[in-house]
Amino acid sequence: MEGNQLSYYMVLEDITKDKFLCYIKKQNETHNIYVTDATDVWSIDVSEDLLSQFRKKVLLKSTEEYMRKIRSALGTGCSAVLLQPSGGAVLRVDSSPTDLSLPLAHLDRLPAQAEIKELLFGMAAHLSQSGRQQAVAQSVSPGKTHYKRHNTEFGPRAQRKAGPTVPLSKRVAGDSLINPGTKKKCQATGVAFDDTEED
Repeated sequence: MEGNQLSYYMVLEDITKDKFLCYIKKQNETHNIYVTDATDVWSIDVSEDLLSQFRKKVLLKSTEEYMRKIRSALGTGCSAVLLQPSGGAVLRVDSSPTDLSLPLAHLDRLPAQAEIKELLFGMAAHLSQSGRQQAVAQSVSPGKTHYKRHNTEFGPRAQRKAGPTVPLSKRVAGDSLINPGTKKKCQATGVAFDDTEED
C-alpha cells in the first residue's frame, strides 16, 4: 500500500443526528481515525495497546483485520458518534458479534484547525486528480494513443461553448430593435397635448 491513504465516511451523532465526517489516515503502518463536524476534531491512534484490548473481546489477528472491520461498519452505516460531556467523544462501531467502540480525544484549537485545513486541501487535491483522470480516460480514442486538450474553464462560459453557436450580426444604426432586419419607418415624436380646451 502507498505511504499516505485516506478513506472518508459520514456518521451521525447518536442523539442529535447531526452529521460528522469520519476519516481514516494510513501513513506508513500507522492508522489514525478522526471525526470532525468541520469545527472540532476528535481522534485516536490505533496502536498495539488498543488492539490488545480488543483481542480479549474478539479474535483479531492483525491491525489490518481490525481496520477492515471498522471500515466495513462505517461503510454500512453501523456506526455513530456520541459526544461526551467531558469534551471527548466515542465512535460507536457495531460489528457483529462485538462492539468495537473507540474513545476519541478532543484536539485543541490550533491542531484541530491544522487538521481541518489538511483535510480540506487533501480532499480538493483528490477530487482534482480524479477529475483529471476521468478527462484523460474520456479523451483517448479507441486504437489511438493521442490525447485531446480539454477546456479547463468552469461555469457559464464553458457551457456556452459546449453547443453549436449562431453568429451574431452587429446591429446597424437605424435597424428596429423589435423586428431586427427592418428599418425604422419614422422618427418617434411622442404624444402632443393641447393646452386649450375644446367645448
